Amino acid sequence: MSLHHHHLKLPPYQKRRNHATTVERKKQLTLGLRMSSEREYPTLPEGLKPMEHQIAGHAFFDTTDSVGLLKSLDDASVLKPAGKVLCGLREIKFYEQVQSATTETDLLPLKDVIPRFLGHTKLPVDGKLLEFIKLSDLTHGMHEPCIMDVKIGCRTWDPQASEEKRRAEESKYQACKQNYGFCIPGFQVYSIANGRRMRYGKDYGKKLTEVTAKDAFRKFLNFDSGLCRQLLMQFLSDLWTIQKWARTQTTFRLYASSVLLVYDARRLKPVLQYQSKSLSSSSSKLTSCNTSTCPTGTDTSSTGSSPLGGPSSTPETPTGGEIEPLQHYFKIQRSHSAFNNYEEDMKAMRENYVFMRDNLVGSYENKIWASARMIDFAHAFPAEDSNIDSNYLQGIESLVKIFEEFLKECELENCPKGGVP
Repeated sequence: MSLHHHHLKLPPYQKRRNHATTVERKKQLTLGLRMSSEREYPTLPEGLKPMEHQIAGHAFFDTTDSVGLLKSLDDASVLKPAGKVLCGLREIKFYEQVQSATTETDLLPLKDVIPRFLGHTKLPVDGKLLEFIKLSDLTHGMHEPCIMDVKIGCRTWDPQASEEKRRAEESKYQACKQNYGFCIPGFQVYSIANGRRMRYGKDYGKKLTEVTAKDAFRKFLNFDSGLCRQLLMQFLSDLWTIQKWARTQTTFRLYASSVLLVYDARRLKPVLQYQSKSLSSSSSKLTSCNTSTCPTGTDTSSTGSSPLGGPSSTPETPTGGEIEPLQHYFKIQRSHSAFNNYEEDMKAMRENYVFMRDNLVGSYENKIWASARMIDFAHAFPAEDSNIDSNYLQGIESLVKIFEEFLKECELENCPKGGVP
């Protein structure tokens, strides 16, 4: 119901003039358009439109003069408003530093885990000339993009923030930030179970606790339809890269910076179906054979090599891209006894995550359909000492740990029944 008519108590059959029909209103809500029925899109340059899938930050019509993300219809890019002058300059400088890096060890790893910087430009919006930062669209080509914004750091105010700003920031998302060193301003997910797009905003994120925060990730990852190794491994391959960088870098102090988790639910559906079918087939084989006659892909005997293809084993390189991605994972199906060595296995997996990811993705899907990217650098400040950014590190460590726990849960749940006890 519109705020303008909240006081009117109309019978359900009575239509309001100059307002969208019930069907049209439902369509607007489904599309997630944050505008009243009496307003139109702002006047934009040709080939641009408001970003439909924006899930955090200031969007169009949040306030009377707010400007949100723009999507280019001509190429795979988005345009982010530079905002306040100093914040915009700071963010542009950050992207330019990373883009021009050639030998700097604190900058080079970032090229793989931030959106591609495509420059900055000024564009007229409703007659006003505004500065925009042009970046690659992380959802380009996705049919059902699931997006989560995870703001990293217990402290989200920068050194130049006023006392009022500091108090305001410290009062928000307290439970999440205190327990994990991050918070979740919002996310959207295309639910495989009910076929609807679900959106969760700031009000939802502010109520999350130590327990319910993990439930939010479960919703986002469509866990009610199945735990997917392939999805978790694609995210972890990026998160481990960010974690490794945060453990050593001493160049920046990042405040109110986020990690954006993105995947395509349309691509997840067949993978879950394939995984379920393969595991069912693998389980039936295990129940009808012993360890000396089981197929290589499901061998759970001790061979002295790591169950996760770690340093003690020599994984074969796929030839011709014919190996099914989950075939490799059947080699790491673990029995209850092998599961006691999970921490060692996880260490081996981290050291070989690129190989693991390529095996997961390369033959079944011809490109990666899930990624984690660092975004929002308007409050990136140069470090004043040679110490690591412990505020950022705490948050990314917690995020990685949660996804590793999910992977552990996934391995245990998907372990073929009938294996070695």
